[in-house]
Amino acid sequence: MSTPRSVYLFLAVGLAAASQSGNIIKLAQAHPVAITAWRLLLATLLLSPLAARQYGLLLRLSRRDLLLLFLAGVALATHFFAWIAAVQMSTVANAAVFFSVNPVLIGLAGYFIFGERVTPRLVLSIGLGLLGVLVIGWGDLHLKPEYLAGDLASVLCAGLFAVYFLVAKHVRPRLPSRVYVVVVYGSACAVSFATLFALGLPVATYSDRTWLCFVLMALVPTMVGHSSLNHAVRYIPASRISVATLSEPVLAGVVALFVWGEPVSFQTGAGYVFICLSVLVLALDQRTERDEPWASGAGAP
Repeated sequence: MSTPRSVYLFLAVGLAAASQSGNIIKLAQAHPVAITAWRLLLATLLLSPLAARQYGLLLRLSRRDLLLLFLAGVALATHFFAWIAAVQMSTVANAAVFFSVNPVLIGLAGYFIFGERVTPRLVLSIGLGLLGVLVIGWGDLHLKPEYLAGDLASVLCAGLFAVYFLVAKHVRPRLPSRVYVVVVYGSACAVSFATLFALGLPVATYSDRTWLCFVLMALVPTMVGHSSLNHAVRYIPASRISVATLSEPVLAGVVALFVWGEPVSFQTGAGYVFICLSVLVLALDQRTERDEPWASGAGAP
């Protein structure tokens, strides 16, 4: 399958949008489960009309594929929950560092399940990206017994992200992007609201500022961010997209600098450099893969 050039634009825009989740969350005064539930519900409602004429394609899927779609939704919702728990029980730095193992998990799964090639440049790109994240978080990284539960939640979060992404890699070729994201977001929304009710949290009594957060979370990191990544995974190996997600701290940091006035330290800047080098190596590797005549096949040798 050839890769349209527009896919790379979608991926770049998607990464920029997904990276702003942390900045937008600062607007809200609500439990993380409520933020997750409402962002998914609003995104599902806004996207549903766009896919209205294509829902019939779901009837062509096997029961196994339908089950995988629901599994992707459950993985997405619990991924958000695990990330929130990781930050609450540990530190942001710890959570970011331990979550950054997701390219390794996705790379290994992509190799063994989909036959995606693991090239030396891809390994170098993963290494540079992990080093960049580690440099950024090193000063605030604390390996203490009381943070163990949060650190394990971060690793679980990475695993759930890998499941969510790899299911997309399997099912996406049989569904248009719009139908796929509506079904997955809808499933994740159902799981989130079930959790919201089970915890006895407020459903709708929030301030205007918090509702603005809900809307922006639905529009930016969900509709634009995750939807663009799900579109790109049909054409680009999941392992390479997962490495590209390591650029999110850079994109989030730049916006935080101008919007919230958060300074960028020398250490953070050094981490950004490593991450940028990681993305550059990844781009060169992807270009090489695209130029090789067999590269478009999922089972390339």
